[in-house]
Amino acid sequence: MKHLLIVTLLLSSVDLTAQISFPALSPQGSVSQNVGVTAITVIYERPAARGRNIFGELVPYGELWRTGAGNCTKIKFDGNVLIKNKLIQPGTYSLFTIPSEQEWTIILNGDTTLYGTGGYDERKDVLRFKVQPKPTSRYYESLTIDIDVIPDNAELNISWGNTGISFGIETETDKKIAKIVNDQLLSGKIKDPQTLAMGAEYYYFLGRDLETALALINRAMDIKNSSWYYSLKIDILTKNKRYAEAIETLRLNIAYLKTNLENLTKEQLDNVLGEQQMQLKELESKIKK
Repeated sequence: MKHLLIVTLLLSSVDLTAQISFPALSPQGSVSQNVGVTAITVIYERPAARGRNIFGELVPYGELWRTGAGNCTKIKFDGNVLIKNKLIQPGTYSLFTIPSEQEWTIILNGDTTLYGTGGYDERKDVLRFKVQPKPTSRYYESLTIDIDVIPDNAELNISWGNTGISFGIETETDKKIAKIVNDQLLSGKIKDPQTLAMGAEYYYFLGRDLETALALINRAMDIKNSSWYYSLKIDILTKNKRYAEAIETLRLNIAYLKTNLENLTKEQLDNVLGEQQMQLKELESKIKK
C-alpha cells in the first residue's frame, strides 16, 4: 500500500508538470495584407529586447540574420510583385538581412525550411538589395514587421529598438485592372451599370486616367440613371477642370432629384437640393476665374 501511494503521488506530480505551459520568449507573429489584387503575408518569430542592446551586439553587424528568432522569417506573395524593379514570382520566400550601421542588405531566398541561418545557401537567393536604416519615432520592445498600403502598392517596415528599415513592393494591380477595364468594360462585354460606375470611381479616386473614368460612367448612365452616377460624373469632370460640362451635369442631376426621390420628405429633398445649388455656385465661380 505504501509503494502504491508513492507511485500515485509521483504520477500526480508528472501530470501536474505536464500541464504547466510557459510563454514563448519569441512568440510567433504574422501580418497579412491585401495590396490591390495581391495578398502579402509575413510569418516570423518576435524576439524582445529585454534590456539588451540590439543592433551591433545582440544582432551583430555584418552577419547574416534570420530577421527574427527560431525558424527563418517567411514572406508570401500570391501574385507577381516588383521589388527594386525585379519581378518576383508568386510563392513563399525566406527573408534574411545583414544589418550594419550605415546600410542593411535585404535578401529573399528560395529555401523556407531553415531554422535560423544554418544551411543557408547564397545560390538560392532570389534577390539582394541594400537599404539605409533610420531611427524610429518610438521604441519597439519586440521585433515588428508591418505592411503599409500605398494605393495598390506596399511598403514593408521592419522595426526593433530605435532602428527601422523599409522597402517598397509594387503589385501589378494597375496592369491587371487596365486589362479588365479594356477587355470587359470598355469592350461592352459587361453591361452592369454598377460595375461600370465602380470602375469609374476606382480611376477617379486614384486621380489618373480620368478619360477612362469618364467613359465608364457615361456607359453606366447610358444603361441607367441614378443620382450617384450623376454625382460621380460631376466629380470626374471637376477634377479634370471641365467645369462647363460639370455644371451641365449638375443641372441634370437637380432635375433628376426633383422627380426621382419621392421617398424623401420635403425637408430632406430641400436639403439635398440646397447642397446641389451650393455646388453649382462653386463651379460657376471656377469658370469666372
